[in-house]
This record gives sequence, C-alpha cells and structure tokens, in this order.
Amino acid sequence: MALKFEITKEEFEALEEGRQALYSEHGDGYRLQVEGIDPADELKEALRKEREERAEAKRKLQEFESEAEKRERERLEKQQEWEKLSKTERERAEKLDKELAELRDKVANSERTATAEGIVAGLIDKEATGGVQRYGLLKKEAMQFIAHTPEGVKINGPDGEAWDAKQLGKYLTEQYPFLVDGSKASGGGAPGGKGGGAVTKKFSEHTGAELKALKEQDPEAYKRLRDEHHQQR
Repeated sequence: MALKFEITKEEFEALEEGRQALYSEHGDGYRLQVEGIDPADELKEALRKEREERAEAKRKLQEFESEAEKRERERLEKQQEWEKLSKTERERAEKLDKELAELRDKVANSERTATAEGIVAGLIDKEATGGVQRYGLLKKEAMQFIAHTPEGVKINGPDGEAWDAKQLGKYLTEQYPFLVDGSKASGGGAPGGKGGGAVTKKFSEHTGAELKALKEQDPEAYKRLRDEHHQQR
C-alpha cells in the first residue's frame, strides 16, 4: 500500500510502528519524511500561488474600476453637454420672451398714443398759435386715462367708469379750456390770449399742473385769473 505524504493524527495512530517511524509531526497531523523535499519549498510555492492570485484579483479589480470610471466619466460628459445645451436653450428662450415683452409694450404704447392723439387732434389745431405745445400738454393729460388691455385700448374716466373717446374729449375740454382752441372749447366765455380757449374755472379750482400750463400758454389769462383770486381774498 502506497504511503500518503500527509496524514491525520488518527491515520498515524492506525499505522504500524515501522511505518509511523517514517512520519514526523507537521501541524495538526503528520508528514512523510522524504529526502530531497524541503518543506520550505512547498511554502514558497504556496506563497507564490497566493501572490499570483492576489495580483490577478487586483488586476481584475483595476480593470473593473477603470471601466466603471470610464462609464462614469462618459455619463458626466453627456450630462454636462446636456446641461450646457439646456442652459443655452433657456437663455435663448428668455431672450425671446424679453424681446416679445418689449415688442408688446411698444405696440401697446403706440396704440395708447394713437388713441390720445386722435382725441386731442379734434380739440387743438397744431398749426394755430402755440398749437404744438398745447397739443403736447393735452396729449400727456389724455394718456393718463388710456390703458392697454388684452382686449385692446380702454379709456378709464376719472370716476373709474369706462369712457369712449368723445367723453374723454369733453372732459379734457372742461378741465383744460385754456389749452383747447377757442372755437372747440365748451362753456363759452371770452377767448384767452394767443389763441387759447376760455378760462371757465377759478384760480383756486385749478391744479398746480393746470396753472403751470396756463402760465406758459396764456400768461395774460393766468395773470388775470391770479389777480381776480387775490382781489377776492
């Protein structure tokens, strides 16, 4: 019967004494004593194999990590490209929205201005004396009552009610008769200087803006109105 190179303690005890002499203790068991075989060589071989296995495991791990890093890098690059593209598109959309809003404001203001000019043109002849200045002042006052809504131009009277162009024209004539042409002013009365309309309100009934406009357009009417006011005090 062939002898095993390594045996357990139980197997050793079951051997004949002659065969037991061929073995020596090794760890928890026994090893056959053979000339030319160095136990250290076996240990070295085992260590070599272990190192090779570790090196192979490390190489595979590095390959896996390298591949994982590559995939992650590609993912991040794609994400960055997408974010860059998204940012560009957002900026372009914001720019277009801004330009559209500006265009809407321009159109709205243009329509408001056209409405005001249409009303004031029926009250003041720009070719008359001081017509251009009076036209500009009354147009500015008219613009305060004209708004632009999604439905179009809307005129809001001082009472908060919706007005038409005729109502606003009548209101402007009554409030600023010194700006309106004499032939177009309501309420009659003596015509003001420099082609202006009749001044029908008392000095104290005029606002600061009205008095300033009257002084610039019709100094004589302004002086007369002021003097009358002082005489009544």
